[in-house]
Amino acid sequence: MSHRTKFWLLAAFAFGAAAVAGVIIGKIVPASGGVENPTVILPVLLGLVGLLLIPCWLWWKKTDDLQQQGQLVSWWWGGTFGALFALVCMVVLTGRHSEFSLGATYLFFAECFGMLVVWLAWKFRGRGHSE
Repeated sequence: MSHRTKFWLLAAFAFGAAAVAGVIIGKIVPASGGVENPTVILPVLLGLVGLLLIPCWLWWKKTDDLQQQGQLVSWWWGGTFGALFALVCMVVLTGRHSEFSLGATYLFFAECFGMLVVWLAWKFRGRGHSE
């Protein structure tokens, strides 16, 4: 099987898992308020998120240090500035204390925290010393 075929299969798996997660979340989680028993629902949904990480992890292990450095830099700069742009737009269009603005703010901090965890794991494993 070629590299391109493996890539598209992993991408299809990731998008399929995201679609399944979206349908399950749409059916289980109410539009307002929260679920009645989050101790059951939350682990199931986080497990689906874990399924999304499998193809990403498999792809990441196949890349070399230079590609990993490029991906980390693009995640940081692209993701941070893209999220900040969306956050500023959301706050300006809906107000500082709207549900959308608060959600966008929480998402931004979660993205930054996730990037920090990935970067620290990558750095402490001895990667990136060649630059």
